[in-house]
Amino acid sequence: MATATATKTAPFSAAEWARLKRLASIIHQWNEDECSGAIQWEGDNEEIPRRYYLDDCGTYTRPGPTIVDKEKQSLESARKIASKRGLSIYHYSDPRGPVLYIYSVHDLKGRNIHECLLSVARPIV
Repeated sequence: MATATATKTAPFSAAEWARLKRLASIIHQWNEDECSGAIQWEGDNEEIPRRYYLDDCGTYTRPGPTIVDKEKQSLESARKIASKRGLSIYHYSDPRGPVLYIYSVHDLKGRNIHECLLSVARPIV
């Protein structure tokens, strides 16, 4: 008989599910930092992330170094894990809730993921 944990994470192995949860955590922190202004984007197409630091007034106005786009890297890794199982990843960038959801395109039944996210996708938490 399957345990609740196994059912919740099927069809992923424990290691894969742990990795997906870690990637979701990285993305969640990135999205929080973007929301607060600690990460801002530069360049003609806003393709270069830069860390910003608090000034004396408590706002993120002091530019720091450019940084590696961990959000992009983590999303690519999560999508690779999901695609091995025939599943897809949806990224919801609002950090007030889960930022990664896993779903089957088959379950969409021709609908857009935005129309049925909560009914067909499982949050990775």
